[in-house]
Amino acid sequence: MVKVRFFTVALIALLTAAGCKKEAPEVAGSAPVPVAEVPAAAAFKDTTVFLLDSIRKGEGPFNLMERLRVDRQLRQRVLYALANEADLTTLKVGEKFAAVYNMDTTRILEFIYYEDLLTTHRIRILRGADSVTVDHVLDEKPSRVRHQLIRGALNAGTLDAELKDMGMPPRVAQLAMNVLECKISFRSDARIGDKFELLMEETIYTDTVDGAAVEHVLNGRTQLLYVMYAGERVKGLHAYKYFDGDKSSYNAHYTEEGEALVFLGLRYPLDKIHVTSPYGMRRHPVTGQNAMHHGIDYRAAVGTPVYAVAEGRVTKSTFDELSGHYIAVRHNDGYSSYYMHLSKKSVAVGALVKARQVIALSGNTGRSGGPHLHFGFKQPNGTWMNPGSKRMIATPKLSGDKLDKLGEQIAEIRRIYKELDVPPPAS
Repeated sequence: MVKVRFFTVALIALLTAAGCKKEAPEVAGSAPVPVAEVPAAAAFKDTTVFLLDSIRKGEGPFNLMERLRVDRQLRQRVLYALANEADLTTLKVGEKFAAVYNMDTTRILEFIYYEDLLTTHRIRILRGADSVTVDHVLDEKPSRVRHQLIRGALNAGTLDAELKDMGMPPRVAQLAMNVLECKISFRSDARIGDKFELLMEETIYTDTVDGAAVEHVLNGRTQLLYVMYAGERVKGLHAYKYFDGDKSSYNAHYTEEGEALVFLGLRYPLDKIHVTSPYGMRRHPVTGQNAMHHGIDYRAAVGTPVYAVAEGRVTKSTFDELSGHYIAVRHNDGYSSYYMHLSKKSVAVGALVKARQVIALSGNTGRSGGPHLHFGFKQPNGTWMNPGSKRMIATPKLSGDKLDKLGEQIAEIRRIYKELDVPPPAS
């Protein structure tokens, strides 16, 4: 016997405003499957309901949370918990989110982000007698990796066009160009017949459609392990992917000698880079008001070392109620970098600092929604600018244990070549 459950007025309004569909019980890690349109009062076999929506043009997760009727008091906590685990700075139109509600209480149980075919992030809202907590659960479907080797010769077009014509994802083709252009002037040195070679690592997900196995390549996860270019004017450039851990600022392409193949720029302020809030307009996490965010927020536990991004002189090392403990460094080009919400400052006004020198420990001081580093940049005229427009690197050259680790990873790349029954890259 099906038990009839009637919605409260609040839930009727919620479902009507969101255009809700009743969903079948979900399979972990998969998007909900619509079953039927839900009238204002209806009979159900369970007590949960899904609201499913997606990112629209020109909006962020806060706009979507409003449409999904996530309680205002919970929105920032839910978003902060999600941003600590997933990159929300590059959301695209159509990416899916969901909210799960209890029909008896009209309270939200989960907020869900479907990152891709493999990964689902669930933020659970757990209610106790006198408190509400949130936690993160990661659902990851099984997958496998395969390696693909692309070899070719430059024809009449550009290398970028050649790679895309060969079916390489545009993101990976652009990365290969960025790496090679650090050492090669294609405008003056590229010649018809020049040789190129790329080794990619692809993530494969196998789905079942109408009883048949269907393979999906997740292009967003494709890694460029190795790229080579050689020709009449270019004796041979070999670039190897170095992985130093998830979100490590050292993750980049290097020569076998450890030279970074990225254009020289500022150093990163942290060892691990995970943006939780980008530069631009946003809903402030504490005030809830729309305001300009004059910097980038990086996830950082209290006590994480904070580095100067370039050589310069400390102009501020102080505290205020908004920024908490903070430091400002004026650099040789007249620009100034700002490091806010610190737990400890290690340099005083007037001190000269070097690139990658520890100047502070991150914290949660001032008007802050949780532990993080706010990193800002001012132009010589005193106006804020987007720090993301400044090119950043961890180091121009690896050394010590990191150089040894690169050598081990190059050996693994050569092993993959042997597995593919192809001669490995030249030393």
